[in-house]
Amino acid sequence: MKCILTACVVALVAGMASGDVYNDNVGNHLAGGDLHDFFASQGFNHLDIVSVGVTNDATNLYFDIQLNASLDVTNWGKYCVGINNSQGGPSSDGNGWGRNINWGGAHITHWIGTWADDNGDDIGGQVWSYDGVGWNLTDGLTSADASQHGAGHQIFSVSLASLGVGFGDVILFDVISTGGGNDPGVDHLSRFDYATDNWGTTSVAGNFLAYTIVPAPSAVALLGLGGLTIARRRR
Repeated sequence: MKCILTACVVALVAGMASGDVYNDNVGNHLAGGDLHDFFASQGFNHLDIVSVGVTNDATNLYFDIQLNASLDVTNWGKYCVGINNSQGGPSSDGNGWGRNINWGGAHITHWIGTWADDNGDDIGGQVWSYDGVGWNLTDGLTSADASQHGAGHQIFSVSLASLGVGFGDVILFDVISTGGGNDPGVDHLSRFDYATDNWGTTSVAGNFLAYTIVPAPSAVALLGLGGLTIARRRR
């Protein structure tokens, strides 16, 4: 089971709820990590997920994906999130970018695809949703921060509305690193072992993680619940 740490610092100024950190296994699989030697031996450690922080405020969902190398020294890298918003709508075993991923029997309703290109200086992203027939590009990122690319962080947010969720809803998700075209997920946050052994092999996800959308401290205070700390665990 992956370890989830509840963040101790509450960003009162930003009006965010305290977030969850989902840790991943790190390093070459030959040494007990989860990045297959096929990728690790080529120096693709910028695709090795270390941890993912998730939090929210009243309108946005924030991700901080920590990688095992600087994003400033590479000119490519894609970091994506497959989400099931648990609202009972249409879901797919594919994804918005057509990546070569098997969700392990799970299905997703939304796909967030982001990139860190141009030697790490560029960051952008898209939100895709599934309508029961196909995938549609429905939104972009609401914020993107490349200032910590040198330390291996891909930081961005998307609107809660674009995912069809609000306070109290639980999203099930997986975070992956990948390349271009029909590449697989090189590293999956949902697995402690490797998800694929080369570019041509479909990656397979593990059990999805869970995050509950909670009121930001300011909203909690309005409800008369200021100071209440809510600890959340992954399903």
